[in-house]
Amino acid sequence: MKISTIKLALIPLFLLGTGLTNQAYSAEDISVLKDIDYLTSVDYEDNRDKLDVYLPQNPKNAPVLVHFHGGGLTSGSKDKGSREYSKAFAKQGLCVVAPNYRLAPQHKFPAQINDATAAISWAEKNMATHGCDTSNMYISGHSAGAYLTALLSVDDKYYAQYPNLAGKIKGAIPISPLLNLKWLEPDHLQKVWGTDKSVYAAASVTSYVTPNKMPMLIMYGDNDHKDMDIKIADFAKNMKMQNNDIVVIEAKNRDHKSIINHINKADDMVLKSVMAFIK
Repeated sequence: MKISTIKLALIPLFLLGTGLTNQAYSAEDISVLKDIDYLTSVDYEDNRDKLDVYLPQNPKNAPVLVHFHGGGLTSGSKDKGSREYSKAFAKQGLCVVAPNYRLAPQHKFPAQINDATAAISWAEKNMATHGCDTSNMYISGHSAGAYLTALLSVDDKYYAQYPNLAGKIKGAIPISPLLNLKWLEPDHLQKVWGTDKSVYAAASVTSYVTPNKMPMLIMYGDNDHKDMDIKIADFAKNMKMQNNDIVVIEAKNRDHKSIINHINKADDMVLKSVMAFIK
């Protein structure tokens, strides 16, 4: 199995709950279902238990992509962090699910990853109603959302209560991910993960470099966070040694934010790379 490191230049209804709206983007041939409650047994503040669904016209068994926004697990939302990303991939023919999740410091980890897993389970149970293929699912995220995505791709304990997800998630797409908590500033580390140092290794992606992980596409910008290229390369090398399928793409002329800011352009490298990975 190969690890690929590629340096690229910019190249060529059902309505659940109350208050749900269906906003059509006719010019782009997609429709959007807003603020669906994916955790009906709770009611979190600021719509943290809600998600949006972005649908292409006539999905016809289209793959499902669940995308998690960034923000350090302390900020961000599906509206600010996932809207353009989700619209872009819906226009490419994917069924996209964009959840909110609880934020620290009010909600310490693992609240965020527990919500993320619940949202994936909701997608598996409900997206077939829209003509989407729930046996062909992918997860993606940017920054903190990429951390959640990467951890969910290597540590299967979070799926224990969701037997419906067995074999359904075909790949993970972390974009500019954090892979080891020891790289964080202590203040932020404690704000999200608390002061119990035993949690830090257990919640680090690099702690789970073992065989039989799901395929992974990791992307980052050449002007991303300091040493991200080295850290990702080391992680990918170790994953390859365990015979895992992993592709790493360094996007030229991009930083931590701009790597997803051009997603609405037809020739965007992230857009093309994700679609190639899924296809």
